[in-house]
Amino acid sequence: MSTINKTFLRVLLAIACCIALAFSLLPQAKAAMRADVVTAKVTLNGQVIDNKNAKYPLLTYSNITYFPMTYQLSRFMGVETDWNGTAKSLNITAGGAQSAYVAEPGKAPKGSVSVTLPSYRISVNGALIDNKEATYPIFNYNGVTYFPLTFRYAYESFGWGYQWDAENGLRIDTTSAPAHVPTEPNTGNAALDKALTILNSKYATGGKYHGMLEGGGKKTSFDAALDVSSTPDVTTVKFTAEPFPFFDNGVSYFANYYAVKGGFASDEQISISGNSPELGDVGYPIYAEVAVWAENSYIGKCFLDCQFTGARSKHITDAKRVSSSGSTETWELTVTFASDGFTGYTASVSVDTAKSAVTQIVIRTTNHTLTMTPVTGFPSPPRRKKRRTSRIA
Repeated sequence: MSTINKTFLRVLLAIACCIALAFSLLPQAKAAMRADVVTAKVTLNGQVIDNKNAKYPLLTYSNITYFPMTYQLSRFMGVETDWNGTAKSLNITAGGAQSAYVAEPGKAPKGSVSVTLPSYRISVNGALIDNKEATYPIFNYNGVTYFPLTFRYAYESFGWGYQWDAENGLRIDTTSAPAHVPTEPNTGNAALDKALTILNSKYATGGKYHGMLEGGGKKTSFDAALDVSSTPDVTTVKFTAEPFPFFDNGVSYFANYYAVKGGFASDEQISISGNSPELGDVGYPIYAEVAVWAENSYIGKCFLDCQFTGARSKHITDAKRVSSSGSTETWELTVTFASDGFTGYTASVSVDTAKSAVTQIVIRTTNHTLTMTPVTGFPSPPRRKKRRTSRIA
């Protein structure tokens, strides 16, 4: 073969490779989603579902059963659905009122059916779901939203009884789910409830603060933040400060609120984290001097405890409005909170009712005072890179 022909072939090969690479980099069309009509036995709250004669049949996708969130079946399962047409969003919440089973007759197709991912935003128990990346996504079929009956959702998020075996198929009992948990404070004092609602809203959205800790002959100023993150199962509120004044080698507190226990309306589980001193691979307790740091540590937890959603308002044993000027008012609260050998604290909460804003929170224990003032545009505390240890506190 001549040199010219060889060169020509090399050029053609190079062009072919470039074309192949270009096509490989083009966005690929997603394969159509298919789900199968359920043929196995499914029992919901003791009711065997007649799937063959259902207008909206139960479906399976990736070996997980999906149920149609029709008005009737959602109420039967004790699930509340809130559609916001303006925001194009759907919020699914456990703990709704349960109603009797109402069949929706029709003729289910045989075999598999085509399903699509919804274009709207979806939240479960208030937590936004990344549905496009979910292993078992919520999908639409025949104009109805379908929800996966995974162990995580059914048991962990909604608190349902969940069983499966070859003989009886899938059995779900929603009567074991927790009752609907009120989120509004109910102290019997409308003005106090309004102030607490403003406080609770600020807590749930997080934000930046300027803080001052006084006690033990010391006064420490610091910058702080509450960061709130949620999944369908748990909401975590992280309290960071720089410099961190509450205990030696400390970095943060964090409180977990579990959905099955009532979320923000339940008692939180508070943990702490910090930097371990350079002692090789040996773990080191964060409380190096418990006797010195105990009340410091406790008052930090008090700030993380200071929200009164729903039944948590019962932790307030006494409350009085100590000042009022225009739309700004300050309430003095006596709060029970047992931790680290302490039993409670007082909190002065100042709010602007016209702006629905918290202007200051002052927490007092026996020997310490913590003043927290919400601010805007404040830099987040820098992340520390040393090895950390954590424990339940």
